[in-house]
Amino acid sequence: MRKVITFLMLVILTACTAKPSTPARVPTSSPFPRTSIPPTAAPTAAPTAIPDPGEYIVIAQLNLWYFGPGCYGGFEAGDCSGKRTTPFEPALGHTYFSSDPDVIRQQIDWAADNGVDAFSLEWTTPRGVGCCGSMEDNIDDAFLKAPNLDRIRWVIFYDLVLRILQTPGLNVDLSRGMDFDDPDVYNTFIADFDHFAKKYFGESHYLSIDDRPVIYIWGTWNAIGRFPEAFQEARQKAAAQGYDVYIVGDILRGDVFNEELASVYDANTNFTFLIPGISTWPQDVGQAAEIQGDVFKKWQAEIQGLKVAGRQEDVILQPGWAPQYDDRLFKAWQGQEGIYVPAMSKDQVVAMAEVARKYSEPVGSQGWKLIWINTWNNWAEATTIEPTIDQGPKYPAGNYQFDMLEIVRDIFGAETFGNSAPEYTSP
Repeated sequence: MRKVITFLMLVILTACTAKPSTPARVPTSSPFPRTSIPPTAAPTAAPTAIPDPGEYIVIAQLNLWYFGPGCYGGFEAGDCSGKRTTPFEPALGHTYFSSDPDVIRQQIDWAADNGVDAFSLEWTTPRGVGCCGSMEDNIDDAFLKAPNLDRIRWVIFYDLVLRILQTPGLNVDLSRGMDFDDPDVYNTFIADFDHFAKKYFGESHYLSIDDRPVIYIWGTWNAIGRFPEAFQEARQKAAAQGYDVYIVGDILRGDVFNEELASVYDANTNFTFLIPGISTWPQDVGQAAEIQGDVFKKWQAEIQGLKVAGRQEDVILQPGWAPQYDDRLFKAWQGQEGIYVPAMSKDQVVAMAEVARKYSEPVGSQGWKLIWINTWNNWAEATTIEPTIDQGPKYPAGNYQFDMLEIVRDIFGAETFGNSAPEYTSP
């Protein structure tokens, strides 16, 4: 199952990239050539009005678990051999730090300049909890302190699997699925929604639909047990803090449809085109676009008229997509065979994006259509849209430069919540 493979990659990579017991620190010197934005700049003034973001709200998964060179940095093999785990060379440099203000500032500007409205930030444990540090450190200390944060919105990408695995004292058997009959799963899930509501849902840049904060959940496509009760209680925990949460779940499958699971979410989605249960893995992104379109069509028919559990709204489809997939370098040092689904041309990626656009559905009073891109910068799986350097052929699966961002802008529109870059002044 592709989800299991993807999950194992994330477990190892997240564990390796956070240095034990100490959070990431901003490096004394930038690991990449200085951008045109001054390194310690601050905006002269916040925007006075929120622009119309357009019909499509594009959300790309921004991973904050990069810590520069070395086997704990996220760009090199975990066996400390120094071998690269990605076929690409990021435009930000051979390696970079997610805690570096220059990195965050440039990522936000690139996104806002090219029609990416929001980032989904992977969350694994609360601050101070976990064997290998917490993603909250970089969320709080780097991303939320970016001087150009007004240009972007963000949501929590709730990685329930890593939350369970990285939390000391939890002893959960995941071999049968995410079992909500297990008190550790049930109670952790509910407690986390209380935590999100208290700490993050009220943040002024957090993405909401009609004042309903959006949260993406990864790791419940195989949920069993008392998950309906857990979701209802989690919603109640958020409601007690004043938030009517909007929950998006990565649960699409190509083989079976679980109506009860689909209905606990406000919207159903998929992480990439490697959807569990499809009959064959695609050979390239052109074929992947066709297969994904078939799954979307079938799933959309299945959920038609299905109500969100305990609510009057219909469950809707919110497509997710990726430009390509190549984890062969990452898997090689583990002695495993990787997966290679390359984009053979820019047109193939355009076709993938067009499939997502075709099956997107409006939500809320503004009729927004949420599109999930996975990912902005998971370099080890080559699902990235963050720019690369100009080196070698772009296709198949080469350094594509700004191609992926150009596709986002052209297919979904350039409008965002903050199209105009704020003016900066030197200190």
